[in-house]
Amino acid sequence: MVTFAYLLIFTSMGILTVGLDIFVFHEGFMKCLKKIYEAEVGAGAITIVFTAIFGFVWSVIVDFRLWKNKKRESRRY
Repeated sequence: MVTFAYLLIFTSMGILTVGLDIFVFHEGFMKCLKKIYEAEVGAGAITIVFTAIFGFVWSVIVDFRLWKNKKRESRRY
């Protein structure tokens, strides 16, 4: 469930960013989408990408631990 929430928030923020870029810069969808993922070192884009990947991995780990604890508790009763 944590992974689902992460993906939902990440996707909605990406759609919001692309929508605002389309509105402000008057460019096409694909051009605005490419602008998000252009890695400019000075802008810290690489840091943002690695943080997003780390957040996804962490949400998968949390979901796995929750599933494991739930499975362990169901065996007790």
